[in-house]
Amino acid sequence: MNPSWIGFFLSIAVLLIASRKNLSLALISGSIVLGLATLSPADTIKSITETLTSPPALLLSFAMGLFPVLGVVLQKTGALDDLIDNLRIKKKVFLPFSAAFIGLLPVPGGALISAPLIKKAAGKLPQERSFIINIWFRHVLILIYPLSPSLLVPAKMANVNVYEVIPFLFPFFLLMIALGYVFLLRDIKEENTKSKYDKRKLVIPIAILLMPLVLDIALNGAFHIKPRELTTFVAVLCALIAAIIIGKLDGKKALDAIKESKPWKFVLIILSMFMYIDIFILSGIGELISTLNVPIIVLCVIIAFLLAFVTGRTQLSASVIIPAYLGISAASSMPLVIFALTFVSIFLGYLISPLHPCISMSLEYFETSLGSALKAMAPMTLIALCVAFLLFAFV
Repeated sequence: MNPSWIGFFLSIAVLLIASRKNLSLALISGSIVLGLATLSPADTIKSITETLTSPPALLLSFAMGLFPVLGVVLQKTGALDDLIDNLRIKKKVFLPFSAAFIGLLPVPGGALISAPLIKKAAGKLPQERSFIINIWFRHVLILIYPLSPSLLVPAKMANVNVYEVIPFLFPFFLLMIALGYVFLLRDIKEENTKSKYDKRKLVIPIAILLMPLVLDIALNGAFHIKPRELTTFVAVLCALIAAIIIGKLDGKKALDAIKESKPWKFVLIILSMFMYIDIFILSGIGELISTLNVPIIVLCVIIAFLLAFVTGRTQLSASVIIPAYLGISAASSMPLVIFALTFVSIFLGYLISPLHPCISMSLEYFETSLGSALKAMAPMTLIALCVAFLLFAFV
C-alpha cells in the first residue's frame, strides 16, 4: 500500500480519537501526522507556518472568535429574549426557520449567528439536539439554492445547468426536511408566552444579527477590500460594538462576556482546521483518490461522501470526484440525475464533517462533543445516503 494512504488513514484516526478531548488539538495532531506521512518535515513546517501567518486565515479566525462574544452580549442584555418573545411563531417553526433563513446569508460564521437564537428558543432541549437543529436546518436550503457556491462550483465542473439540476435535487430537499422533523422537531412541546408585543424589541435584535451580513456585503461592494476577510472582521466587530452600546453594557460586563464566551477557542479551531486542509491539498491524497479503479456508484456515492467528510469542503471533493467520473465515462458532462446523486452524497459528507466550520464552531458553542453529535446525526444522514445509493443503482 502507498505510504500516503497509511498516513491519511492514520491522520483521520488521530483526528476522530483526539476530538473526544479537544477538537483543535485533534486537528493540529491530524495535520502533523498527515504532513509527516506525505510531505517532508520541512514542507510540513512550511505549510503550518504559512497557515498561521496567512492574513486571510487569521482575520477569518478572529472574526469567528467575535461571533460567540456577540451571542453572549445579546443574551446578557436580554436582546435574545426580546426577539423570541416578540416573534410570534411556534417553536417547531421558529427553530428550523431561524437556522434556515440565516443559513442563506452569505457571511462566514453564519452558524454562530443562528446559534444563540436556537440555544435560547430551544429552552430545555438537550444541547446536542439544539446543535443538530442548527446544523441540519441551516444547510437544508443550500441544497437547492442556485446562488450557493457549494452548488454552483460543482455544477460548473460537471458542465451542467444549475437550474436544470434543481428539480433532481428537490426530492432530497423534501427528504431532509422530513427527516429533520421526525428526528428533531416532532416531539417538541410549545410553551405559551403572555408577554406584550413590542415591535422595537423585535427589530433591534434582528438588526444587530443581520449587521455582519449587511456590512460585509456593503463594504466589499463599495471598496473591494483585500483580503476579503478584513471586511468580515470589521463587520462582526461593528455589530458587537453596537450590541454593547445599545444594550448599555459597561466595561466590566463587556469583559465578563468576553471571558464567558472564550473566543480564543474558536480562533484556534478555525486556524487548526485551515492547517489540516492546506496539508491535505499538498499531500496528493486527492490525486490518489481520483485514480482509484472502483465502480462508478462507489466513486460517486461512497467515496464522494467520505471525501467530503474528511475535508469538510464541497468544492474540494467535487474537484476530485467529478473529473474522475468524466474521465472514466469519457463524457463531456455528467447526466443531471448522476450529478444530483453525486452532489447529494458530497453534501451529506460535508454536512457532518468535523472539518466543516459550522460543525467545529457549533460544537464549542453548544458545549457538546463530536462523537455524540455524529452519533445523533448518523441515522438521518445514513438514511439519506442510502436513498442516494439505491437510486444510483437503478440509474
